[in-house]
Amino acid sequence: MRKALWIVLLTLVVLAMAWLRVCVAGRQARAQADRLMTDQKVDEAIGFYDRTLHMYWPGSPDVAWAARQLTRIAEGREQSGDLPGAVHAWRILRSGLYAARGLYQPYPETIRHAEERIADLVSRDSGGEAERAKQLALMQKNQDPSRGWSMMALLGFALWVGSAFGFLWRALTPDGRLLTRPALLWSATFIAGYALWLVGLSLA
Repeated sequence: MRKALWIVLLTLVVLAMAWLRVCVAGRQARAQADRLMTDQKVDEAIGFYDRTLHMYWPGSPDVAWAARQLTRIAEGREQSGDLPGAVHAWRILRSGLYAARGLYQPYPETIRHAEERIADLVSRDSGGEAERAKQLALMQKNQDPSRGWSMMALLGFALWVGSAFGFLWRALTPDGRLLTRPALLWSATFIAGYALWLVGLSLA
């Protein structure tokens, strides 16, 4: 029981450290972008807002702010007639939010709006509605990895790593002796987990 508690505690500490790193990096990128906006260095600010989007975690206020700012920049450039600049800002917003995708896609409505604006602007001088529909179809084509195979890869990875801990915990005695039956069981689980991980990655 004590070993299990230590493993759980260590896992929680590692997860907390990873979250803290993402949170701090996102806050720093947002702050730098805001400073650049104050200095009227909009192109440089877009780059830092993009970095902020890549530091996504559920409920992040910095990512929400970066998405709103990029939307304002893109809309402002449209109104001023800077269509290439607007397309660039919409594309940064779209790609940054897609990069935050994990088991679910955050900000789907924002992405959909950005894609519609990109299609409108790109097709404005080159083909009208037919070109717009073509551009929109290309952007909305589902190129996601298979969720099922991705979940298999995650399951395989968990089994692979977990069986290594299980082997150390159950198959070895405190004085270093190897227990045959637990060793065979955890070794088989280790191999099965590794195989599932490879298959999931290759088919995802």
